[in-house]
Amino acid sequence: MTYRWILGICQIFFLVYSVHVPKLYASRLDAYLVVRWEGNALHELNLNTLDSVRKKFPDMAMIHLINPTYFQSNPLAASNLEMMQKHMSPQDEVGLLLVPSSNLIKAADVIPIKKPTYWSYSEELCTTDCGQQIPVNVYSRIDVAKIFWTAHTALKDAGFSNPTSFAVQGWISPAGLSDVAQGLGYTNDLTAIDAKLVREQLQEYPLGEWLKSAPAPASTRSVAAWTQVGGMMEFNSDEEVVARYEQFYMKDHDPQAIFALNISQENLFLGRLRLERAVDGLRAKAKLSGDELVFKTMSPAKTGRPIAKKGGISRKL
Repeated sequence: MTYRWILGICQIFFLVYSVHVPKLYASRLDAYLVVRWEGNALHELNLNTLDSVRKKFPDMAMIHLINPTYFQSNPLAASNLEMMQKHMSPQDEVGLLLVPSSNLIKAADVIPIKKPTYWSYSEELCTTDCGQQIPVNVYSRIDVAKIFWTAHTALKDAGFSNPTSFAVQGWISPAGLSDVAQGLGYTNDLTAIDAKLVREQLQEYPLGEWLKSAPAPASTRSVAAWTQVGGMMEFNSDEEVVARYEQFYMKDHDPQAIFALNISQENLFLGRLRLERAVDGLRAKAKLSGDELVFKTMSPAKTGRPIAKKGGISRKL
């Protein structure tokens, strides 16, 4: 009887402990929102949408990766810069988006390459500003270094001091770029994504094949290469993003992967509802397990110059 009594007490303690286990194991989960300023256009509709997203999620820090073409050899440079900074928060981080735009190629004194593009190997030749169509890794190592240094200099000259995060347009980093980035003070490479995020949408294009064969991102002693696995909001639904959350946080995952949602500034208006539903869904999932989902930055926030005066904008670059 004594042993049965002791066993019963132990069972009660075990049940009480089991009820409280979720709270004991509750933790803070880090996530990231990456906004790509690709250099196509600045429209008030998208910029105001950025403000609306921030108003809905005031505690959400953002990582802005900027193509310097907005203010490099551009007659609208001053007003573009003012408007960009007006819509950024002191809690945000600003980094570099490397896109071989025509003005950047010219400033770097590099001969532009017109093909292959992301969308065709050789049948179609890019005839305008090819920055959004030509992958950076078709350029030689020397030219890539010149392009990166020129873009970095333009970003700093615009007042965005000490950027430490960067990404390459097209999700594939050229070989040896980490060495150049390290010399300029960068510590985080946010180029790579999980190819499964865009596999279906890009399967008919060269970019889809390139992503399949792209080498895994490799960190160096000073530059950490991260793979974004959260979602590309131009390609993935909020349901897909929430499903990936469970796969990422509920299972062991690659330590070099980060749960990041990625969206272009140029697509903010069209992608706003999908983005907001995704964030709401992620936070609801975290709450169910007693966890706290926090959107943070990779490095301390840097926005450079003081926030500019108000003004309207709607223009192509």
